[in-house]
Amino acid sequence: MIGKGLLHSLQQHRRWSTIYAGITLLLVAILVTVAVLAFSPARNAQAHSAQDWTTRSIYFVMTDRFSDGDSSNDNSGGFNTNRADATAWHGGDFQGIISHLDYIKNMGFTAIWITPVVMQHDAHAYHGYWGYDFYSIDGHLGTMSKLQELVTQAHNRNIWVMLDVVANHTGYYNYNTPTFPDSVDYHHNGNVADYNNQWDVENQDVAGLNDLDQSNSYTRSTLLNNVNWLVKTTGVDGLRVDTVKHVPKDFWKAYAQSAGTFTIGEVFNGDPAYVGDYTHYLDATLDYPMYYTIHDVFGQNKSMYNISSRYSSDYQYRDPNTNGVFIDNHDVDRFLCDASGNPSASWDKWPQLEMALSFTFSSRGIPIMYYGTEQGFSGCADPKNREDMFNSFSTTGTLYNYIARLNQARNLNPAVQNGAQYEKWVDDTFYAFEREKGTNDVLVAINNSWGSRTVTIPNLDNFSSGQTLHDELTGTAYKLSGNSITLTLNSHQAVELTNRY
Repeated sequence: MIGKGLLHSLQQHRRWSTIYAGITLLLVAILVTVAVLAFSPARNAQAHSAQDWTTRSIYFVMTDRFSDGDSSNDNSGGFNTNRADATAWHGGDFQGIISHLDYIKNMGFTAIWITPVVMQHDAHAYHGYWGYDFYSIDGHLGTMSKLQELVTQAHNRNIWVMLDVVANHTGYYNYNTPTFPDSVDYHHNGNVADYNNQWDVENQDVAGLNDLDQSNSYTRSTLLNNVNWLVKTTGVDGLRVDTVKHVPKDFWKAYAQSAGTFTIGEVFNGDPAYVGDYTHYLDATLDYPMYYTIHDVFGQNKSMYNISSRYSSDYQYRDPNTNGVFIDNHDVDRFLCDASGNPSASWDKWPQLEMALSFTFSSRGIPIMYYGTEQGFSGCADPKNREDMFNSFSTTGTLYNYIARLNQARNLNPAVQNGAQYEKWVDDTFYAFEREKGTNDVLVAINNSWGSRTVTIPNLDNFSSGQTLHDELTGTAYKLSGNSITLTLNSHQAVELTNRY
């Protein structure tokens, strides 16, 4: 028989052994959790979601062409600034953007998208899409600390920063860069031979640029690690991803996970089924199908039924509210280059531009506007569509202030940001839709004709019968008759009637 003293000792020993074991298991669990968190590429806890981004409007800046805030870096790397050459570096930099953040904020924008920042190594790589050293910031633009300052200064103004990134290719560097130094890191299949053949699109060169091979383990891991480093080091809020259709889709899912932030991809194609499928690998895509529709309807006086038809394909996207909606960018002619103008005065194009912008800022999706639009830039094909801003920062112009009102309407009405959207009227020249979220309702109506139109819009069931609405763009009051409203709009006039007052 065991004595009471010995039994008590054994019990105490067993109790402490159990406690020690529990503590050991807890420490192991903590260490495992820390390791997982440290090496997991999952979305950062403070990162903005796709839904968060639907509350934003984006001003797209080509950094080298925006503002030269620091002339000391103009000739970085021996590639000199030469503004007489439309394809050379022109001197725009991070400091230039910082100096004009208030110009952007006062137009109502709540996000900026800037072109790629990684080091280039070419006299004509001002745009940033010919990456050389993916772990260095190009000296023409500034330093990593200056980029971090840009992000901080933007955040101080409630402006989020979206960074452009490229994972499909490097520049014309003979398959040898500091980041990808080995020939096996690339494809060697020549230029894309058939854009209708997906294998060619994904495995051949775009315009002779050195095409990276994402199936190569070193290339793949380097790209994934690099984007994780870039997001964490810069503190940016989202990524615009270049040349998405040229890379296998499975890579993009891993890339988005490693980025740990919102990703919106460039899929340069007009087919919503083709474009929409990529929203199941990245968070969203730029809405090129809608871009082509905007070009036709607002720029070429085509029927508004095209808008209605385009919306019918929204089921192709994971969430059409996250589409990037735009009227032009650095890869296509500016809107004012292609717009037809007034049939009796072809130079009169601004009414068309204003209606295109009205639609862009009120439709489902995230509005994106290319720098210089507010100053009436009208350049055609690259490089003419990449004009220098530098001395063009007027805040008194018609377009600047019209865009500010569009942004104000969007910023004040959650329904316009990401509310449900319902078509209420469509004919060849007049379109109306309602945006609804909670108690906030907005009726958007656009007269796209070159004469005045009077239209009675019925079935406004979400408004109170006989309610008075106010136009966010002019302040004009309009009263419903029952659940209908009769609007007389001038040529190329848009209204956004809200119940928020």
